[in-house]
Amino acid sequence: MADRNTVFKALYGVDAVAWEPIFEQYRQYGRRIAPYVDDVGHLLIGYAKAGKRIVFEGAHAVLLDVDHGTYPYVTSSSCSALGLYTGAGVPPTTVRNFIGIMKAYSTRVGGGPFPTEQDNETGQYIRERGNEYGTTTRRPRRCGWFDAMAVRYSVELCGITHVALTLLDVLSGLDEVKVCTGYTVGGKPQDYFRADMDTLAEVEPVYETLAGWKEEISAVRSWDALPKAARDYVLALEKLVGAPIRMVSVGPERTATLVR
Repeated sequence: MADRNTVFKALYGVDAVAWEPIFEQYRQYGRRIAPYVDDVGHLLIGYAKAGKRIVFEGAHAVLLDVDHGTYPYVTSSSCSALGLYTGAGVPPTTVRNFIGIMKAYSTRVGGGPFPTEQDNETGQYIRERGNEYGTTTRRPRRCGWFDAMAVRYSVELCGITHVALTLLDVLSGLDEVKVCTGYTVGGKPQDYFRADMDTLAEVEPVYETLAGWKEEISAVRSWDALPKAARDYVLALEKLVGAPIRMVSVGPERTATLVR
């Protein structure tokens, strides 16, 4: 505080701050937190050996992974499944199932390549129905058709065994829905997804058009009760991404998650 108080006085003209009250306040916080602090890796490995069930949850998205995403439009961490082990301090054999969470369409925040972006009425329709705005900043997210090339890359990279599909209800009301099934570069097919900014800036998406559904499905509570066109859309995505879609969400309520 001696150093800080010198700066406070010289730059801001404010009175010196006493360190004792701050120290005592935060020492009490430390005492309250202490019972909840431990060696997490040691605990988790012990739980795994004891046969306990452990759920790890990741944030961000695979294409924001600092190593395997669309650098430099990425976050600063390994947010794919590959970062789980260093982050949690457990060996790879700890995890047996990987559930990939994907939207029924594609979005992106900020800059970077986005081959299936719909900067038009369709993109705005998806944005409004899906409330695709930043939680804090309310910055509009970029929206577009489902990109199976990007999702299949994510599925393969992370070893996804099951998929949870969210926001299917957002696509209700469209006459048709499109899915990007591949890319071409200079008129030639690209066989696989490359998480490379320069490559993705040049690709042209190849679309498959599927029938839409006019019915609102947010009140549906079983897979079989979905319109046939909605079920066909999910089954088409399942085939394209290479992993079974076991959960389908049609709204934010817990009861709106349909288990197949």
